[in-house]
Amino acid sequence: MDEPLNFNRTFSVAGRHWRLFLAVGAGAVVLSAIFSGPRFLKPRYRSQAVVYPVNISTYSIESTTDQLVQLMASNSIRDSVVHKFGLVKHYGLDTSTAEGRSILQYLWQERVSIEKTRFESVDLEVTDEDPVLARDMVLEVLHQTNLLARSIQRHNSGELLQVVNMDLARTRQKLDSLEKRMDQLRTQDGLLDYEIQTKEVTRGYFADGGARQNEIAGRLKALEDHGGEFLRLSILNEQILEEYAKKLAQQRQVQLDLNKELTYSNLVVQPEVPDKKIFPVRWLVVLISTVAALLLCYVLVFLRDQRRTGAQRG
Repeated sequence: MDEPLNFNRTFSVAGRHWRLFLAVGAGAVVLSAIFSGPRFLKPRYRSQAVVYPVNISTYSIESTTDQLVQLMASNSIRDSVVHKFGLVKHYGLDTSTAEGRSILQYLWQERVSIEKTRFESVDLEVTDEDPVLARDMVLEVLHQTNLLARSIQRHNSGELLQVVNMDLARTRQKLDSLEKRMDQLRTQDGLLDYEIQTKEVTRGYFADGGARQNEIAGRLKALEDHGGEFLRLSILNEQILEEYAKKLAQQRQVQLDLNKELTYSNLVVQPEVPDKKIFPVRWLVVLISTVAALLLCYVLVFLRDQRRTGAQRG
C-alpha cells in the first residue's frame, strides 16, 4: 500500500533551517519591494471610454457596433495617433528596421484595447506610463475614427452623386428630345392638346355650316396624322418629368450627405486622466517573489540534506 501523505520531513527541514528561511524571506521582501518600485518598473495608467455607434451604415450582416470596432482598429488610425504623439520616440524604438516596426505594432496591440461589450457598445482602453497621454490617445482614437468614417461616407456619397448626375443627364437628354419633337408638331401642325383640340375641331366642323370647312378639315387631317404621336409624346413627357423630379430630389439628398458633418460615436463614459496605476501591483509582486524565493530555498536545502544523508550512509 502507498504510504500516507505527511509533511513531517518538510516541517523538520523548516524547523532546522528556520533562520535561513527567515533571512531568505526577508531578503526577498526587501528586494522585490525595491525592484517593483517606479525606478525599475514604471507604473502604467489606463484611461477608458465607452461609446455607442451612430450614423453608421453596415455593409453586410455585421452590426453597427462591429463596424465601429473595425473602424477603430484601422491601421490608418494607428499611424495617425503614433505620428501625432510621437510614440516611436516615446517607446524608444527605431522603426527604420523591420524589428522596430514589429515591436511598435506589438506595443500598440498590447496597450490599446478595443472590444465590443455585451450591451452593443465599444470599450476603448489605452494604457501608458503617462496618464495624460493615455487620456489624450483615447480622445484622438475617437477623433480619428470620426474622420475615417466621414471620409468613407463622403467617398461613397461622391460615387453615388456621379451616378445620379449621369442619370440626370440622360433623363434631361430624353426630355430635350421629346420637347424638340413636340415643338415641331406644335409649329408645323398646330397641335397643342390632342383631346381638347379633337373636341373643339369636331364641334366646329358640325357647327360652322361649311364656312370654314377647308381649315377645319386641315386641322382634322393634322390630328389624324400626328395626333396619336403627340398624345403618346405628351404622356411620356409627363412620366419622364416625374422621374426627373425624383432624381433631382435624390441629387439634393446626396449633396447634403456629401457636405454634412456627422459624428459616428456617442460617448457614454468620458475618458479621464487616471490617478491610480494598474501596473505593477506591488503587493502581488512582493508576494509572488517571496513565495518563489522560499520555495527555491527549500528545494536547495532539501537536496543538500539528501546529499549529506547519502554520503553519511555510504
